Amino acid sequence: MAKKGFVFVETIIVVAILTIALLMIYSSYSAFVINSNTRLKYDDPVFMYRTYYLQKLLKNSRLDLVAMNLNLSTNQVLENFNCSNSGLFINSADDIGICENIVSEFHISNMYLTFNDLSFLQECTSSTGKCNALNLIGSDMASYIKTIGGKGKSGYRLILEFAENSDGSICSDVNKCQYYYANISLGDTL
Repeated sequence: MAKKGFVFVETIIVVAILTIALLMIYSSYSAFVINSNTRLKYDDPVFMYRTYYLQKLLKNSRLDLVAMNLNLSTNQVLENFNCSNSGLFINSADDIGICENIVSEFHISNMYLTFNDLSFLQECTSSTGKCNALNLIGSDMASYIKTIGGKGKSGYRLILEFAENSDGSICSDVNKCQYYYANISLGDTL
């Protein structure tokens, strides 16, 4: 009789260990799936190409005027801008129209100019100092910016937020939008 009781207890212990192991594997797998779905929205080649295309257009504009508002000492590290910013295009009103058309066609919801080195934002957990810039943007964008880094690089960076429906069309309902993010380094000069 003692042997049957020992086998029963041994079976319960083995089942408990297997259950705990399966729960740990499932939770790791779930976290991996969630993280991979988030990563799909970061630096997708389609959105990188769109960012590069817009960067080529903006290369001849006056981004230096936008960059003048960036200042680490005043904790202004992100500058949200649009095509019609005063003085952004020096050639003509046609350039503003071309830029606005590209923004519309590419489904760009926000454009940011910032420093190339964003490593100081990676460890932000509070809303003070330079971390306050993350409170001025959406949580998804803030999570993306924390992944960029660029430690030791000088210059500037263009960060774009794209808003689309699940079928790739322009998003009209903010609550149903899927957001994608891409960035490109602009180097030392603007």
